[in-house]
Amino acid sequence: MKTGDGFRFFLINDKKNRVSELFFAKSWVYSFGVASTMVIMGLGAFLFSSLSSAQYDLKVQSLKSHNKELVRVMEDMKVRLDDAEVKLTGLVGQDEALRVYANLPSIDEDVRAGGTGGVVNDFVQSYNELMPVTDLNINSLEGNLAGLGREITLQLNSYEQIYSKLSQDVNRLRKTPSIPPVNRGYLTSSFGVRSDPFTRKRRMHHGQDFGVLTGTPVYATADAVVKSRNGKTGYGKTVILNHGYGIKTIYAHLSRYNVKPGDVVERGDLIAYSGNTGRSTGPHLHYEVRVNNVPVNPRHYFLTDKIEL
Repeated sequence: MKTGDGFRFFLINDKKNRVSELFFAKSWVYSFGVASTMVIMGLGAFLFSSLSSAQYDLKVQSLKSHNKELVRVMEDMKVRLDDAEVKLTGLVGQDEALRVYANLPSIDEDVRAGGTGGVVNDFVQSYNELMPVTDLNINSLEGNLAGLGREITLQLNSYEQIYSKLSQDVNRLRKTPSIPPVNRGYLTSSFGVRSDPFTRKRRMHHGQDFGVLTGTPVYATADAVVKSRNGKTGYGKTVILNHGYGIKTIYAHLSRYNVKPGDVVERGDLIAYSGNTGRSTGPHLHYEVRVNNVPVNPRHYFLTDKIEL
């Protein structure tokens, strides 16, 4: 009897002397095969997806770990960069003082500004998308570092110019004021407009006042000849040194002298003792630097920014 296309199987049981027949239609076999294939493929896809997800998670964890290390390195770099900028600021101040000694003009502010900021390169890219959440900005750090490099180059060039000039003018350097006139006390009043301690009106203060006890040693700030000493003005007892090159220094409100007119002194020589003579509200030393008889800020003639001496 015709039963259609299919697969016929015979199962023989020798003990029972029985033959069993199994018939599977071809269409059912095909359907079962297709279903089985789809199940296997689905299971394979599931297993592949699971393995890929696990690998992705491991990769993410690895990147997070590396990014944390990168942030640590950047934080350390920022601390060092900030420290370098502070030190460079100090060098700029010393550069200004050295340029006074070398009789060189100050570096123009626009030139100094050109040493910082600006575009890092022609192909600036944003790296911050690769960074974890942080207050740091890698592009900003890169820009600061590039600006600092340019500023350092500018400063090195300036020092080379200063060195070249000073090496040719050692004699003038010896006669240029470069140290504080006392080695103790405090700077109590700076060069510039201030309230007059007697009239309370605003007026120009042409020097610096150092708060020191009466009898504190006062030193010549550079090689010079003692021009004069007197005690008949509001400055009280005063010593004036002539350093040549149009430079004079004045030491006022002294208690007593250690030099006389015509004496030759060197930088660091004892010339007098501080006091409270003349128009003074208390013991202190008034110190002036004059160039061609024009008062200038003595701070420009110090190689140190120390206020406490």
